[in-house]
Amino acid sequence: MVSIPKFIQKPDPTAHVAICVPVRDHVTSTFTYSLAMLMKKCGENGQKVSLHMVMGSEVAMQRQQLVDEVLETSATHIFWVDTDMKFPVDALFSLLSHRREIVGANYSTRVKPHRPVAFKNENNLDKRVFSGQGIEEVFALGSGLLLVNRCVYENMSRPFYSIEWNDDYTNLMGEDIYFCKKASAHGYTSHVDHALSERIAHIGMKEFTIKGDCYD
Repeated sequence: MVSIPKFIQKPDPTAHVAICVPVRDHVTSTFTYSLAMLMKKCGENGQKVSLHMVMGSEVAMQRQQLVDEVLETSATHIFWVDTDMKFPVDALFSLLSHRREIVGANYSTRVKPHRPVAFKNENNLDKRVFSGQGIEEVFALGSGLLLVNRCVYENMSRPFYSIEWNDDYTNLMGEDIYFCKKASAHGYTSHVDHALSERIAHIGMKEFTIKGDCYD
């Protein structure tokens, strides 16, 4: 007999979730379908949500603007969803069920070398979280599919998002790592949902050729 996993479909009546999407210039059909099905499921299950989008080319600025917008509302959580993500219909319910201030999905980078975007150690960003069970505390993780409690932003100083060079100017710290590092300094820990992570895809681009791909 094949076992069928029971995914979480139960809404959180205490939560009002602001779904926040930083948009560049277009979105994929895969993301659009994922978002549409998520909104449909929230409506069917009575989960209170609102949708917020900001267009631009500077993601750190877009995230800051979205937080400012949401903090003017009664939303209790921000659910970050990037436009290059594919996710299951129950993703939000899964993350809400953990009742953590910062919890999200781990996923692969889109270009080689393909590596996870969950980081174990602040002092060595080459140490990544590849797999696990349940939820796991991490130093930082990408914001492609990330749930953050409103209180995290209310108890932090601005800016919430920025991009910084490392000490020897060989690499940049992305805005999502910046946020997790700053949140950690304010006493908030970040977590990865491993079960959800196995059902996430990071959408990239590839050049397909008849010579190379038709003979895989």
